[in-house]
Amino acid sequence: MGRPHTEFIQTQALNWRAIGEKSTRPGAQVKRLSVDPDSRACTVLLRHPKGWSFDEEHYLDDDEEIFVLSGALTIGDVTYSKGDYAYLPAGYPRPHMSAPDGADVLTYLEGEHKRIAGKAPEGGFDASTLVERISTEQVAWGGATDPNVASAGVRRLALRNNPKTGDTTWLLDIDETGMGDEVNRLETHPVVEEVFILSGEMHMPQGVLKQGAYFWRPPDIPHGPVGTKTGSLGIFRCKGGPLTTDWSEETYPVQWNAPYNPELPEDVREALAGSYDESLPY
Repeated sequence: MGRPHTEFIQTQALNWRAIGEKSTRPGAQVKRLSVDPDSRACTVLLRHPKGWSFDEEHYLDDDEEIFVLSGALTIGDVTYSKGDYAYLPAGYPRPHMSAPDGADVLTYLEGEHKRIAGKAPEGGFDASTLVERISTEQVAWGGATDPNVASAGVRRLALRNNPKTGDTTWLLDIDETGMGDEVNRLETHPVVEEVFILSGEMHMPQGVLKQGAYFWRPPDIPHGPVGTKTGSLGIFRCKGGPLTTDWSEETYPVQWNAPYNPELPEDVREALAGSYDESLPY
């Protein structure tokens, strides 16, 4: 079955919910953005309240990918601050965790994401996939890799590239000159594309994606055209192989300020609290 098409939600319209004591983050709060009903892989926002800590030594049975939106989260001897990224494979040791001043973290979990108490087995994780920490606000960015969007107004920062699967994660920063054309082409990818908007806005036929917007788009779905006149920064993931793009030959007018017309699974539609407060970041 796979994860259903979710395009798009403003995460401000979801309520924070408490997490159970057997979860990966007991005592934290969660907003679930999308879940695979078969594998239980999910994308969530995790809110660690001020003073949060978990001192039980443990490890997870699957991979976890994180991007810190605010505050700071410590895992073992590594502290992740705003804008920091990590990919921690299954079996990565977690002797303790804490967020003294609180932390909001965009989190991607694969599989059942079970917490296993005790010391992680020696050599028990795939070191070839480990990205222990990238401070995205302190490293050099490159240009866009697709020549159809490469311009002085677009830059890209690669965060992860799994050589075995082709799965990748990256940041894409588009300034107000990068995608401001009145017409554009449709795109189709052979893999999943997942996006969380960190700042700015993007205009699509489904509506205007603003800060805190999220979508999960399955493979082979034509989409667009896309435009922005204010600029946009987002964290992107693809799953199922390397990302390639087929562009339509025809061009179509960009739908600026289109009314909200999402593609949502029923459970997500029911979870939405309604209109959202634009003063909230997510």
